[in-house]
Amino acid sequence: MSKTGEREAVLEVLTGIREQGTYSHIAVKDMLDRCEREGMDRRQRAFVKRLTEGVIERRIELDDIVRRYTKKGVRIRPIIRDILRMGIFQILYMDSVPDSAACNESVKLTKTYGKKELSGFVNGILRTVVREKEAGKLTQDAPIDPSTLSRTYSMPEWIVRMWQKQLGVEETEKLLAALLEIRPVTIRFDDRCSSERREEILEKMKNKGVDVHKGHYLPYCYNLTGTDSISELPGYREGLWTVQDESSMMVAEAAGLKGGETVYDICAAPGGKSMHCASKLLALADGAEANTKPASEGSTETDTTGKSSAGEVHSFDLSKGKTTQILKNVRRMHLSNVTVAQRDALEAVPEEEVGKADVLLCDLPCSGLGVIGRKRDIKYHVTPKQLGELADLQKQILRNAVSYLKEGGVLIYSTCTINEGENGAIAKFIEEELGLSPDPLADYLPGEIPGIKGNQLQLLPGVHGTDGFYLARFIRVRN
Repeated sequence: MSKTGEREAVLEVLTGIREQGTYSHIAVKDMLDRCEREGMDRRQRAFVKRLTEGVIERRIELDDIVRRYTKKGVRIRPIIRDILRMGIFQILYMDSVPDSAACNESVKLTKTYGKKELSGFVNGILRTVVREKEAGKLTQDAPIDPSTLSRTYSMPEWIVRMWQKQLGVEETEKLLAALLEIRPVTIRFDDRCSSERREEILEKMKNKGVDVHKGHYLPYCYNLTGTDSISELPGYREGLWTVQDESSMMVAEAAGLKGGETVYDICAAPGGKSMHCASKLLALADGAEANTKPASEGSTETDTTGKSSAGEVHSFDLSKGKTTQILKNVRRMHLSNVTVAQRDALEAVPEEEVGKADVLLCDLPCSGLGVIGRKRDIKYHVTPKQLGELADLQKQILRNAVSYLKEGGVLIYSTCTINEGENGAIAKFIEEELGLSPDPLADYLPGEIPGIKGNQLQLLPGVHGTDGFYLARFIRVRN
């Protein structure tokens, strides 16, 4: 691949996703790494990323436009459809690309990777789209009905209908628009990193051309744009910060850690919530002194009972690949109070661990509808049937996992989805069938967060500026 092969790179990613079923965020990352190795500069890699992700997330809308300008009964080869999607996206959403270049480059791709005789077909559709755009004919009336919303925001119609029923029409359209916005990279500074050190790191990031903005609610949260290689940014290798969305950070806040607790995180990969709790426990153990130490100097002295005075976090997940990932992250963040192990959340809790958890984190497998803004092809894979299956799985895991929790212990249930069946309905199950008591979240989360309802909070991209995320807090009341 040459330095001028940005569009070829995009087409290769789209073809790989279509033919091999690779998840888009993995395919894009692999291609960007390859582009860097083969000499593409930062601007070119940004073009590849934007065009690839844009085509994936707006696929329904782009296909609707293709259908509109194609004669009825004409069958379009998959690679030609990908080239058309790429061209239309550039025409409609990439102001930096002249319309003529979008058309001409698409024709070149057709001649090279499709069929030469189809270049006129591609050129004709794209030139028509340009004319229609200039005449204002591509602009639709304000979307109201689910089918129009589906085409406008490239969201499967059944998901639109579900959200309208659960959230209302106005809130659904706000959510759909927010999910198409470009999301920043969100990072969390370690609790043991001093404010002075934090400002020093942020200043170094700015000097590298990164735009830095404070998070919406939490003082240690920052949003980064204009980033290239995350691992090369100041402070990453030293373990002073990690990538984690602000919504996910709410879990450790909701846990209400006071120091010395035993925390179990049963579906932990990639380990963000485990690490957040661990760093909080270390900072609490070190007291005021922790604010002047770098992350690598946290104290983990052991008391006479053999338990770490900093408390401890047990981080589990199903596969070796996932636990290896957690362990790698834990080591980079210098968190010596974390134990990582491979464990199936559906297996019976070991007898010696029954009733050991002061805090039980249950961030369970879900449909992932809240992170569509980061993993753009989720919406094309999930089905209504899977939502019901996932809710059943969540209940099975919770029935088993609650055995970890001691009397008086706290359970935080969370998902990265926006679906009442996996969220509020599961909270009701935890209360009514598992016998845990709802505990108000307002005492543990920043007061300016809108939407807290008792012990539950549904975070929405269009309201909170975070990923879509749900959490609920419960206590196992002493008998």
